[in-house]
Amino acid sequence: MSLIHIVTESSARFLDPTPVGHPQVHFAPVTVRFPDRSVEERPDLGLEAHRSAFTANPGHAVCDPPSVKQLERIYSDLQQHTDQILSIHTSAGISGGYRNALRASETFLGRSDIQVIDSASLSAGLGILVSAALKAAQRGLTLEDVVRLIRGLIPRLYVVFFLDDLVYLERNGLVSKSQAILGNMLGILPFLTVEHGRLITMEKVRNRPRAQEKLVEFVTEFASIEHLVLLHSTPEPDEETRLVAERLQAMYPDLSIAYIDYGPAAATYLGLNGLGAVVLENEGEPG
Repeated sequence: MSLIHIVTESSARFLDPTPVGHPQVHFAPVTVRFPDRSVEERPDLGLEAHRSAFTANPGHAVCDPPSVKQLERIYSDLQQHTDQILSIHTSAGISGGYRNALRASETFLGRSDIQVIDSASLSAGLGILVSAALKAAQRGLTLEDVVRLIRGLIPRLYVVFFLDDLVYLERNGLVSKSQAILGNMLGILPFLTVEHGRLITMEKVRNRPRAQEKLVEFVTEFASIEHLVLLHSTPEPDEETRLVAERLQAMYPDLSIAYIDYGPAAATYLGLNGLGAVVLENEGEPG
């Protein structure tokens, strides 16, 4: 039986860097387009190197998922090594990568078993699923069992965040242009989650301390957590991120809290000063 190979998007972020560069994990390119340039996302690419491009073009950065042709090329190359491929993608409600992968996989019907999964998540949430798939494949699980495992993790995976510039929500169709302008004038910070694969505004608050409070409140609703990641925009966790982490650590003293800085692709949704949390709930806990 050939080894299972995993395809995902280059916007994935990882708690453990093992999948990056691993021979069984392959990254389909996600591209961030500005009016005057394009940036190809990488799992290790931080936002800082391209922050000035966002600042110079507020609200005009577009995130392009891997195309059908790019995915077909990756699947074709992998046929030289395996006939078992698991392709895990950013939520279909946020990006077109999943739909493109489905279309690309149709070309290989009867030649390869390509299983395409909608993660219903993004960034570090996507990375958690890819890491779990790689570990399962290394344990010798069949492709069917790995797919079953990943589909079982998805309902336990949660993403929430807040941002301070509504132009990013307007660009992604979540608010109107007039709402974005008025909200920015009033200093409104939306608190969002990924629900059923789509970005949903849960609440709007008037200052960052209250937004921090909402983030902490959301996470502490979980009785038991397997993984907790704080997504921040700076190369190293800033004072705000560490303050949130300290409060959460007090609630979960035995939990290791990971810090991950998000890249340009996630910034097209989270903006330049967002703060988020990715939670993988322990199995057996009520959702």
